[in-house]
Amino acid sequence: MQKHVFLGVTLALMIGSLCVQASAAPVTLVEQGEASASIITAVNPTPSARLAALELQHHLQLITGGVVPILDEEQPVSGVRLLVGDTAATRALGVNPRALEPQLYVIQFHEDTVILAGRDWEDTPENRAELGMGTDYIPLDAWRQEIDYAAATGQTGPANRITLPGIFDDQGTCYAVYDFLERFCGVRWYGPTPLNVVYAQTDTLTITGENIRRAPALKHRHGTGGGWPIVNAQWNRPSGDQLNLYWRRLRVGGEKWAGNHSFRSYQDRFLNWDSELFEARREDYFSHGWTMLQGERQFCYTNPDLIRQKAQDARDYFDGKGLKGYQVAMGDHFAVIPLDNANWCKCDNCQEALEMDKDNHRGEHFGSGTASHYFFGFVNAVAQEVAQTHPDKFIATLAYHVYSYRPTEFELAPNVSVAPCLQIRHQWAPLIMKNDRDFYQPWVDAKDRPIYLWTYPCFPMEPAIIQGWHAFPGFSARNVAREVQRYARDGVRGVFMCGIGEQVDYYVAMKYYDDPTADIEAFLSEFFTRYFGAAAEPMQQFHDRIEAIYSDPENYPAEVRTEEMQHHQNEHIAWTYLGTEERMAELGALMDEAVRRASSDIEKQRVETWRVGVWEYMQQGRANYLASRAE
Repeated sequence: MQKHVFLGVTLALMIGSLCVQASAAPVTLVEQGEASASIITAVNPTPSARLAALELQHHLQLITGGVVPILDEEQPVSGVRLLVGDTAATRALGVNPRALEPQLYVIQFHEDTVILAGRDWEDTPENRAELGMGTDYIPLDAWRQEIDYAAATGQTGPANRITLPGIFDDQGTCYAVYDFLERFCGVRWYGPTPLNVVYAQTDTLTITGENIRRAPALKHRHGTGGGWPIVNAQWNRPSGDQLNLYWRRLRVGGEKWAGNHSFRSYQDRFLNWDSELFEARREDYFSHGWTMLQGERQFCYTNPDLIRQKAQDARDYFDGKGLKGYQVAMGDHFAVIPLDNANWCKCDNCQEALEMDKDNHRGEHFGSGTASHYFFGFVNAVAQEVAQTHPDKFIATLAYHVYSYRPTEFELAPNVSVAPCLQIRHQWAPLIMKNDRDFYQPWVDAKDRPIYLWTYPCFPMEPAIIQGWHAFPGFSARNVAREVQRYARDGVRGVFMCGIGEQVDYYVAMKYYDDPTADIEAFLSEFFTRYFGAAAEPMQQFHDRIEAIYSDPENYPAEVRTEEMQHHQNEHIAWTYLGTEERMAELGALMDEAVRRASSDIEKQRVETWRVGVWEYMQQGRANYLASRAE
C-alpha cells in the first residue's frame, strides 16, 4: 500500500449546491494503519445513523486497513470524533438534525471533530404505522429490509444482521456519510458487489475540506432492479442483500410520491362477490359496451358515483384508514390512474367527452391526447371532491399514452400532481423524442403543480427479454445526462425509472438525480479510468462505440426515423442495422485489447463481467438471429 495519501475536495467530481465556509484544518482519521478517530453515535441511534456508522467504519477499513471503532456518546473517547447523526455533541456544535428539512444534510469540520448528520426517520410505533404503496406496488414498510451486512459487504466472520432504513424514510445521516466517503475519501459505488466498489488504498488517511449543507437536486429518485442479463453480469450477479444496500448508497428513494395504474382491485371490490375485498356489486362503475376479461375492463369515468367512490378512497388513505388491494399512494399523494388500455366506456356521456379529443394526436405516436380531456376531467372531479376535506393533499396521476397532453379546455385543479411518461433512450428516434418534449413542456412550463416523471430506461432490454431475443445494448449515458439536466432545469421534483438495463447508464442517472451539474465527459473518464485501470482506454472505446451506434438515427431503417409511429428496437433492427458484421469485428477487437491490457486481478475480473455480460450477450444475439434466418 501507499504510505500516505492526503485526500481533499479535489477528489470529488460532483460538487453540487453547497453552503461553504473556510476550509478546516486537516483531520487524520487513520495513521500508519492505526485508528486515530472514533465514530460516535447516540446510545439508541436511528436506523439511518446505525447503517451510516457501519458504512463509514467499513469503508475506512477498506481504504486504510485500520478499524475505526464505533462508540455511543456515553462511552469515553479520545482523538478525532466523527459524530454520526443526532448526538448531544452534534447539537452542542450548533447542528440539530431533527430541525433540518427532509433530505438536507450537513458535513461540518471542527477542531478534532467532523459532523455527519441529517434528518432521520425514527423507529416508533407511530412511524411504523404509516401507510403507503409505491409505484412498484411495494408497501412503504416493506422497504425496511433486514440484511446480513457482513455478507453483503464481503466480510468474513459471523453474520451482522441489521434493519435498513426504508428508501422513502428520512435518512439524511446516511446521505451525509455517503457524500463524505465519495467527496473526501474517493469512494465510488459502481455497483452492488465488492467487485464494483472503487477506492484508493493508503495506511494514513487525512481529510480536509469545506463545510457542506445540501440536499439531492431531485427529491424523488426511484429506480431499482438488476436482474436483467447485461447489468446483472456487469454487477457480478449481486445478492438481494447487496442490491438493497446499494439502493441506499445511491440515495434511491427520497420524497414520498407514487403513481401507477390504481384501479386493479376494483373488480374484486365491486364485481367479484367471492373476493375477500368485495364490498358491493356496482356494475355501473365499469365501462359499458365491452365484453372482456374483468381485469382489462375500464370504468365509466363520467359516473358521479365512481367519482365519489374514488374520492372517498383517497380520504380514507389520508385519514389513515388503510389501502384496499392495489391502491397506489404515498405521502401526500393518492394515485388515480386507469388500467393500461384504451378500452373506454361506450356510454353516451363518456363518448361525448371523448369526441372533443378524437383528432388530438400526431401520427401514431404512443403519447397523444385522444383521451386527455376525458380522463383529466375525471381526475379533476376527484381532486375537487378531495380538496373539500383535505386541501393540502394531492391526487397523483400520469400523463401517459392517450392522455399525455395537458387539457386546454378547463383548469386542472391545483391539488393534482402529474407525471409525464417519457422515453429517455430513444435519441435514435427524433420524432418520438420531439413528441415527448412537446407534450412534456406545457406541464413543466405552467409551474402550477408538483411534476414528477416516469421514464423508460427499460428499452431496448425489456421487449427483448419478453420476446426471447438479444438486444443491441442501449448505452445512452450522454443522453441520460442531458435529459436529467433538462429535468432539473425545469423544476421536476423526481423520477421513477421503469427498469435498469446497463451499469453505466444507471449510475449516471442516479448520480445526476443527486447532482446534475457534473460534466459527463469527465464523469465517464473517471468511471473507466478508476474502474478498469490499465484496460480503461479500450473499455471506454468499446462503450462509446456501442453508444454511438445505438444513438445515431442514420443506423436505423428509414421508416423508424421518418414515420410518426412508436418504434422500439426489434431483433431485425438489432442485428441487421446495428450489430453488423463489420461493427461486431470492431467491437470484438476492442474487447480483446481490454482483456490483454487488464493487469491486476481486480481489473481482469471487472473486464470479464463486461466481456461475458455485454460482449458474449451480443455475440449470442447475432448468432441466434443469423441461425433463425438460415432455417
